[in-house]
Amino acid sequence: YGYYKKNNLIETAYFERYGENGVAVHFKNPKSWEDRSPTSYVYIMCPWISKYQWHAFTMFPEPLKENHSMLCIGASGDWTKQLYNKIQAPCLRQLYVHGPLMTEFSDKAITTSNAIAVATGVGITPTLSLMMNYVGRKRINIIWVCRDPGLIEYILHKIDISAITKNSYAFIFYTGQRELALPKHLPVNIFIFRSRPNLDNTITGIITAIHSGEGLPEEMYERQKKISNTPFRKRMMIAMNRVTQIYDENEMFAYAVTETEKAAERMQNIDLESGGASDSDNDSEVRGGGKFNSQRSSRLSVTTPPEDTVSLLGFDAMISRFLGVIGEYSDSDIEELFHTMDKDRIGFIDRGEFRDFLMMLKRMNAANRNRRSSRELLSSMVALTDMEAALTSSMHNSARHLTGVSSHHVNTSQGSLFGDTDTVEYMKNLMNDCFRTGEKPLEDWSLFYCGGSAGIKQNLEDISKRYHIDLAVETFDW
Repeated sequence: YGYYKKNNLIETAYFERYGENGVAVHFKNPKSWEDRSPTSYVYIMCPWISKYQWHAFTMFPEPLKENHSMLCIGASGDWTKQLYNKIQAPCLRQLYVHGPLMTEFSDKAITTSNAIAVATGVGITPTLSLMMNYVGRKRINIIWVCRDPGLIEYILHKIDISAITKNSYAFIFYTGQRELALPKHLPVNIFIFRSRPNLDNTITGIITAIHSGEGLPEEMYERQKKISNTPFRKRMMIAMNRVTQIYDENEMFAYAVTETEKAAERMQNIDLESGGASDSDNDSEVRGGGKFNSQRSSRLSVTTPPEDTVSLLGFDAMISRFLGVIGEYSDSDIEELFHTMDKDRIGFIDRGEFRDFLMMLKRMNAANRNRRSSRELLSSMVALTDMEAALTSSMHNSARHLTGVSSHHVNTSQGSLFGDTDTVEYMKNLMNDCFRTGEKPLEDWSLFYCGGSAGIKQNLEDISKRYHIDLAVETFDW
């Protein structure tokens, strides 16, 4: 009787594909779920596939609707592939749900103030549920290794990761093939790498940054708030001056030229596929997180760009790549800035116009400093110090990071947030002190793993033993 009591029919579950390899399922929680834990799993049965097959999946709270849950189901077996093939468009279907049921992972209480949750693939869903349980009460950092671009895009667009990880870090290691279509403005504590992680370096980097107090994520948030409250022109002026001290202007311009050519090629392919759509079409091209009117994009990108010139789309990509730390800005902000440089109004800027623009910003910056009173200058410096500090410590590394993604290096006195030999050495010294004094400096840290990689599990077990940090593993044996 208890088994059947836990079965619930969802008449209108919402199914949609995410990317090329998975299906997301959204549904309103049955009334009997009022006291359930948000970190749990369910068995589901889709009668329109098979009335006799039940399959278990972890679930987590629907981020946009109260009292709703969702599942992310990767197409990895016969039944899940059938499900993926049947959902050829978003639709409402019947769904039977048995549960919710608890696991050792969901029951595992986080008794430490700091934790690092490692997830692989769709293991991110129970990991996010675990974090939602402790949001605002514990500092839980995420390391997510995933090769499915659709899943990464879906999670980052649908779930407010920044709200869950406001006082922690989120590292995403993308191991897939195609480029990711990401939100334009990622929170400053989210870092995306196109590589496999060195878990020893990454974990020691996170612990070193937080344990030493030299790289606290909440301090990054406060800096970013002050940056976003500064007018766009002023942010751009300071950012350009700072970035040109680190990157060569020719390197920045060359990047913008390459992105211009890519944008032109994309638009030509779209034009060919659509059979040469007219200017009256109302479709929009999504670039990053914003939209450009298709008619304007066509004028800027479908036309073959003159040699060694930059379009609006190429310039915007360069701003996102090199100056992501300046915070959010609108399409009109970037267009106004572009037209300031485009003196001959042909829709492209050349190397000379870009150089003149940089020189103009430097002159404006110097003039503003010279004509302000001491009080005004002091007030301005106080307001922008955090921005300049963020720009100084937030450099992009094209070899390690995805093109166009705003990622930040925060150097601590002990080493890099991303981990290196210095942070490993820092942790070893802590262990040596531990043996010498009997103290346990890392007893307030714990590790969690949710995924199916035996290699990563073994790596984490080794790290757990080496640094005396407790490890909990979701076995998926249910």
